[in-house]
Order: sequence, then C-alpha cells, then structure tokens
Amino acid sequence: MNISQSIVTLGLLGSFCFSVQADEKGSVLDGVSIQRYVPQSGSLPACTHITRHGETEIVTSSDRLFYRTDAQSPLIRSPIDVLVDAHSVVFNPVEKLFYATDTGNHRLITFADPAGDTWDTFATSLAGIKLQRPHDIVFDDATGWMYALNPNSSEVFRFKGSGGDLAVLDLSKHLGYSRALTIANGTLYVIGSSHGVVVEVTDFEKQAFQIHTSFGKKKNAVAGSWQATGLVLNDVDYYQGHWYATSYFCLTYAGNEDCDEHKFIRFKTWDDLKTGRWDDLSSLLPSKIVPYFLTPHADGLDIAMFSHEARGQADWIYRLTLATH
Repeated sequence: MNISQSIVTLGLLGSFCFSVQADEKGSVLDGVSIQRYVPQSGSLPACTHITRHGETEIVTSSDRLFYRTDAQSPLIRSPIDVLVDAHSVVFNPVEKLFYATDTGNHRLITFADPAGDTWDTFATSLAGIKLQRPHDIVFDDATGWMYALNPNSSEVFRFKGSGGDLAVLDLSKHLGYSRALTIANGTLYVIGSSHGVVVEVTDFEKQAFQIHTSFGKKKNAVAGSWQATGLVLNDVDYYQGHWYATSYFCLTYAGNEDCDEHKFIRFKTWDDLKTGRWDDLSSLLPSKIVPYFLTPHADGLDIAMFSHEARGQADWIYRLTLATH
C-alpha cells in the first residue's frame, strides 16, 4: 500500500475489525475512510497534534510549529523558535491567544499569531506546583475554563487565562503516566496512559470523578503492544457517535509482538471499553507508526501520526471521515 496517498474504506477491510472479546468478527459500519491530510508530500520533523481556529491550522511538531491559513496552502514553519519537544496548542477565544505546551522547557507559552515571532511565557508553575513536561492543554468553550496536564504526576490544572481562579485536581493516587485531556459533551476526561484508563471528571470543584478501565490490561507501561501491555492510551476523543482511542504501540517497546494491533480503536460506551467490545481500525493507518493526539471537528477526526523510531520520516496528520447516508 502506498501510505502517502492511501484512502482506505472500512467496508473493504471489514474482516480486520472485530470485537476483542468475541470469537466471531464484529459488525462494521460502511463508509468510514481515512486518508493522509498534511503534509501531502514529505514529512514533518515530528507530529503530535493539530489544532484549528477558523481557517488557521497549527501542527505541533516537537521544537517547531507549522501553520497555514487555508486548507489549500502548504504548511509554513512558524518563526517562533523557543520550543523544546512541544506537544499541543489550543486557542483561547476570550483572550484571542494561542496557548502551547512547551514541554521540554516545562512551561506554557502564549502567542497571538503563528506567523509572527512574538510570544510570552504564561506559566512555569500553576497553583504553586511546578510544571513538569506539560503535555496537553484544552479550552472549554461552554465555560471558558482552560485545563493543562502534568503527565508524570497526573495533576490537572484549571484556570481562566491570565486571570481568575486557579485550581488543581491531583490524580496521582489513581493514575500513572497520563498524556492527554479531552472535553467532550461538556465533560472533562483525563487519559490515563500507562494504566490504560479514562478518568471522567464529574465535578472539578468537588474533586469528583469516576474511572473507566480498559479490557485486557496486562501491566502498567508508558508504551508497549496489545499482547505485552494492553492499551497504553495516548488520547481518547468523541466523534459522531463513537469514542476513538489511540495507543502508544511501537517497535521499540513491542519486543517480538505486533505493534499495530489495537493501536487505533473505536467503541460506543465505557462498558464497551471495559469489556473489549470495540472495532480495531489499526489496519487503516500506516504500519509501525504511532497514532497520537486526536482532534475532532466538523470536517472529520484528525489523527496525528508520530514516528517513534525515525522522527521526520513518517510524521503526518491523517483524517477520518464518515460517509453520510
């Protein structure tokens, strides 16, 4: 398969999608397709996330950001050159600023325009806690709250830009390494990567939450394979009636096991995640490349692909779309 130009329809590969728990092949909805989105040729230096604001798209690519202001133009490298191993970017419409997790520099930075070189340090600590390799940052359109994540200690910070209240939810007693945050249907979710769980925060103010476990978990690990570790979740997000989940499976950590099996799955309910009733969509993505953060929007579900073993050779954004019936 030519992965640089492939468009694969799920109906054509239905035999590869099955329920983990069941012996028989599960049912598959026709009309699901995945294709390479950006860049159309070559590779980014790395790729963990894409964000959209209006017509502007920004791809987070380790030490650099790449952007474009319309979908027909090629990506342009942002002149902002202070980042080290950055992981994600989000737009705050209240302040009209982008926030980036400058992961390697243990801070959050802000900027108004990816085309300019002007930026500011927003924080190196929040709620009296030092930022340690912050991975993800999200904005809740309904409430105006922003959330950021310390991955090693599973601390979730809630704040409103440069002013207002600031609070922290400490999940360190319940989670190990945690890579991502998701806001779906008005609820905040924390993605417990090494434990293979999703924490649904039911009331941040009251520190109330519930934990959704995953089927087949064998051991806690920051990366692995389905057979060796069970799911090692990078991100979980909701799109058009299903939850989609990526796992950090790669050759380095898989050993002799298949690093593609169940690295990209979808399911309908949290009980499906717990019991293993999911569709394995991994065969629709390039082999031996890690699917990282997910970005749902009106045009589809964007999937950042990260090459663990060979950065800069197969780092792309893919897009999943569903045919309308």
